[in-house]
Amino acid sequence: MYTDTLISPEELSDRWAELAQDKQSPDYYELTEYGELVLSPRAETSHQRICSSLVRQLSQQLGEEAVQEVAVLTTTAGIRVPDVIWMPLERWNQLPKNAILEAPDIVVEVLSPGNRQPEMSHKIQGYLQSGVEEVIVIGLTGTIEYIREDGVHTASKFNLNLVFPPQLFAI
Repeated sequence: MYTDTLISPEELSDRWAELAQDKQSPDYYELTEYGELVLSPRAETSHQRICSSLVRQLSQQLGEEAVQEVAVLTTTAGIRVPDVIWMPLERWNQLPKNAILEAPDIVVEVLSPGNRQPEMSHKIQGYLQSGVEEVIVIGLTGTIEYIREDGVHTASKFNLNLVFPPQLFAI
């Protein structure tokens, strides 16, 4: 179903909750700002290994708690599920159970061969416009970009030092 009508954050959240309760709904999906379902394939093993490494590194360098695949409500890109997010533990402790997050401090997207630049740019801008402080993009060859409101940077504002084994990016 295609629509060009934006739906409210409340309607997006309601649709998300309905999908979560529907036993027939797919396992990996996002919702656009129009309420359209975007299906995602299951991530490959190397992708998951990169994400697991990110969770460990973020938690070690910044403190708990980094988490994989948590729904994030954006103001302009719908409900998206980045690969990894990080927020300080006190922010996690203030959330109701199963809450859809709004503006975690850090969002990380690990690119896959099927990712398209226009869609990734739209998601990144959605995160930033929603108050995410930094979006980290891990490229197909292991490149790392730190994106903030003022553009792309080569270093993190959180003083992160992310390191990955090169074999995870072998094509």
